[in-house]
Amino acid sequence: MRFRRPRGTRDYLPEECVERRQVIEIARRVFELYGYGEVVTPAFEYLELLERKAGEEVREQIYWFKDKAGRLLGLRFDMTTSIARIVANNPVMPKPIRFYYIGPVWRYEEPQRGRLREFWQAGVELIGSPLLDADAEVIALTARFFRELKLNNVKVKINDRGIMNALARYLKLNDDLSIERFFRAIDKYYKQGMEVVENELRKLGITNTREILELISSNTREDLDPTGLLSKIGVKDRVRLLEDLLEVLINGYGIPRDRVEIDYSIVRGIGYYTGLVFEFMDDDFLELGSLAAGGRYDELIKLLGGVDTPATGMSIGIERVVELLRLRKERTMTRTSNALVLVTSTTDEYKYNAIRLAEEIRDENIPSIVDVMGRKLRVIMERADKSSIPLVVILGPRELKRGEVVLRDLKNRKQWYVPRENIIVEIKRTLAQLGFY
Repeated sequence: MRFRRPRGTRDYLPEECVERRQVIEIARRVFELYGYGEVVTPAFEYLELLERKAGEEVREQIYWFKDKAGRLLGLRFDMTTSIARIVANNPVMPKPIRFYYIGPVWRYEEPQRGRLREFWQAGVELIGSPLLDADAEVIALTARFFRELKLNNVKVKINDRGIMNALARYLKLNDDLSIERFFRAIDKYYKQGMEVVENELRKLGITNTREILELISSNTREDLDPTGLLSKIGVKDRVRLLEDLLEVLINGYGIPRDRVEIDYSIVRGIGYYTGLVFEFMDDDFLELGSLAAGGRYDELIKLLGGVDTPATGMSIGIERVVELLRLRKERTMTRTSNALVLVTSTTDEYKYNAIRLAEEIRDENIPSIVDVMGRKLRVIMERADKSSIPLVVILGPRELKRGEVVLRDLKNRKQWYVPRENIIVEIKRTLAQLGFY
């Protein structure tokens, strides 16, 4: 009997793990560049905790179960709630708190391109500051992450939940459930299109949908009230905050003007957001949805038993970013092996010499492999080339008698003789030229 993996999950083979890990390590490097420290939280939490302010749709997606003692638990659907729990239980932590995380989360939703039921997130939480400076930092470091991946067509779309809350009240949606469903309807704009949004709005009893549809489809850069609707609902202060945020991002962090825009269709589906919300998208591949997203959640920590604490954060969808890199064919992840050097000998007589040299190279923290299949040199070279291993060291009897080895650069298709005692230095120099160090 053969077993299939559960729906919405997948296996990652070594070559796929290489490209995923390179994305993850770029995220880690960027997070730490901004002074964030890593935290690791449990894969499951008490169900009551996860359901607090998650939102109706997300609550339906939680994988939950009873443990052997009858306690209701659930797999985390994101990391923010767990981190909010940590802060709620440690109110004396000096502020601001800068945490980052990288790990899997689970949601029972319909599998789609770039999103499974088990997927990975990398993100940050900046806790303790009520100022838009904190929001700007979170957005800016996310923009840097995409620049590091050379995904220069990704742009950030920003909005404010306060504006959309005011719009909901203007539409006579006064209870929490109706407002939540209103947000869910608006959130479908990029995922399912304008017609679906209009139908969802009409289900809520909203008949005059024209103004709303014009507003959320405006994607404005200059006129922040293109339909005049915002003037009616009295959100001038909230609009001013968006203008100020644009100022910091463009003139402070140097984000190009055409890479950031106000988009009133961005509301985020999770219920704990209270203010600024944002999503990073590639307009050429909107079918992937948001590549990274986040916002401000100033009430969540208090809701989980902590003191009143402002907070903002974001998460990156690793699978979606990897998929975009494939679609863009601008992949920095061309290697399918972790090894940078393959060491081999032309005859079995010098097999131990090759093993000892590989160990010396590893002592210098350079990933290296040796052939363990007894293959001929031609086949070994072909396999190394297919695995994108950049360097091969060849030990042959004539070269060793002269105190030399052969160093072959597979990328540039050239080779040269190197004195045996200088091979480590030459490997480091060549790898540096190739951009690995």
